[in-house]
Amino acid sequence: MATVSNLNRVNRSYEVIIAPGAGFCHGVEVAVEKALHIAKNRKNGHIFLDGELVHNREVGNQLRAQGVQLLEEHSKVCPEDIIIIRAHGISPQRRFYLERLGCEIMDCTCPLVGRIAKIIGAHSGHPIILLGDRDHAEVEGLCGYSKNIHVCENLAEFAQLIDAVPQKDRISESISGDKYTNSGEMNTWILVCQSTLDVDFLEAAKNLCDQKNFPIEIFDTICGATKQRQRGLRMLENCDAVIVVGGKHSANTKRLYEKIKQKIMAVFWIENAKNLAEIDLSPYRKIGITAGTSTPQNVLRKIYGEISKK
Repeated sequence: MATVSNLNRVNRSYEVIIAPGAGFCHGVEVAVEKALHIAKNRKNGHIFLDGELVHNREVGNQLRAQGVQLLEEHSKVCPEDIIIIRAHGISPQRRFYLERLGCEIMDCTCPLVGRIAKIIGAHSGHPIILLGDRDHAEVEGLCGYSKNIHVCENLAEFAQLIDAVPQKDRISESISGDKYTNSGEMNTWILVCQSTLDVDFLEAAKNLCDQKNFPIEIFDTICGATKQRQRGLRMLENCDAVIVVGGKHSANTKRLYEKIKQKIMAVFWIENAKNLAEIDLSPYRKIGITAGTSTPQNVLRKIYGEISKK
């Protein structure tokens, strides 16, 4: 797929900068391509999505245009139908329910989300901390892999949780002498992250564990694409204004918006090129663009083109 990385240039009105890695991450790109391929080539039966494939309106419109429909409680599912599992993944309980419907299941779960699920499942006998958004589809699915999992949405919640752990439920040192090594004891704490978590949140959580001498095995499960986008924000710090592109219910797009807002006053969050009509860019000359992991490249190209015409 063509990228927008070679589009940065200066036109007559604006200097336009696109942050590195803006747009689809690999997991989302594979999920969307797989779902569209199924939709375009399916001859018989219906295709259902178990929840939104990704948090992007443009992608949803594309799939609906191909006849893909959301799986509802009242949906009548036949053996010749296909159910697509969203990129955010689902819980084991939900998967069992879908399999009992008796039709083909096409799993589009992001591989990294699948890895996080395996880590949680492998340590399900231990108390687990999951850093992430409690109501996000990915987090909801991951919580199904353990009965002893604690979700922390911010550092204050994380600090409150570890402070409440009684000393008897802590292991000051594992057999190897490394407090971050899983010693096999059932009360060893485990930490994982939502794949699109803010990198600064994880670093702050690590530092807090060091300060409080809290023994825990930490898995950095933030995806590389998310880290790249967050690092790429440094390129936009000298812009007069920044446009963040992505679904209004996209967690990683929201994080990008909030991080940029800390540095730049003029930040605009839009979903597509049509929304540009609602923005007055005339006071600015250097415009930055970034996007969440579920934003298609063609949407970015269109926005870039529209700004370049001004």
